[in-house]
Amino acid sequence: MPMGADEAASDPAASERVRELVDLLLDRSRPDTRLGQHFLLDDAVLARAVELAGLQQADTAASARVLEVGPGPGTLTQKLLDAGVFVHAIELDAAATAHLARVFSAEIAEQRLEVVEGDALALAWPAGLTHVVCNPPYQISSPLIERIERYQRDAVRGGGAGLAAVVLLLQEEFAVKVGMTAGESSRGPLGMSLAFSWRSELDLKVPPHSFSPHPAVDSRMVRLTPDDLATALGRDPEHPLGDSLEPADARFSRLLVRHCFEQRRKKLRNRRARPPKRIERIPGWHRSRWSEAVQALSRDDGLAGLPSGFLDLRPESLTQQEWLTLSSWLSTLEIGTLQAD
Repeated sequence: MPMGADEAASDPAASERVRELVDLLLDRSRPDTRLGQHFLLDDAVLARAVELAGLQQADTAASARVLEVGPGPGTLTQKLLDAGVFVHAIELDAAATAHLARVFSAEIAEQRLEVVEGDALALAWPAGLTHVVCNPPYQISSPLIERIERYQRDAVRGGGAGLAAVVLLLQEEFAVKVGMTAGESSRGPLGMSLAFSWRSELDLKVPPHSFSPHPAVDSRMVRLTPDDLATALGRDPEHPLGDSLEPADARFSRLLVRHCFEQRRKKLRNRRARPPKRIERIPGWHRSRWSEAVQALSRDDGLAGLPSGFLDLRPESLTQQEWLTLSSWLSTLEIGTLQAD
């Protein structure tokens, strides 16, 4: 079971540096809560973020290129630099950007740190990133994760290795949705889509008093590591994706999940009539193909990898493995594919 922040060990000298960085920024600027500025004060939590990203090993750190979104006073930036990694930091707040340029002038001159002022959701991210490690403003958590997913897909499609790990400090309630750790009620389109390509792990729980100013809720550290679920299922000879069923286009799987969860209280059979929005953007898909595939699904008994009578279930009743299986069956089926017994 993950430890809480109060149980993690702290280094007195490092804690003093954390406090110094925060005080230096506060001397010139007050936190802007509209930007979601809550400065992390707990050195043990900062150290855990570096450890969780796997950057405490010298050989890994030497080749790592880390993106930090919203560095604020630079407390996590300092930890990352101490580990020996290169940091590309994007900060929206002009006062914080100027502060970072002052306190890390040597590291910037040594080309160990780049500080860019702007919106991390709009700016281009540099090629070759290996990690994303940050304490982002709560209000951008969802679009930031979508941006990370897009960066990873583009990197891999371009022949690169992509990101090795992502470590984020998120609002507790949102982190549970990312990890889908509270059962069916926590399942949703974000967590499902992530689970197709990433393995998520919830780690430290961080209380409000670990920040200045205090947020109103607990936070949770989350690690994401690339993990292609379709490939994993394809290695299982007992699963249809490891036998005769071809995996669906990943974009179609994500679109299907979003479509069904738009009205999550409706049974799956009631989401068949209308095709997902923008389905024509998925290669090979169009409205008539959707109609044929869902008509074939009407005879749902005996579809390997799916529970019997699944069309009478609600979206949250299916696991991520079952959603991938369903999207693969839809990609395979045509009218007449399934015959009556």
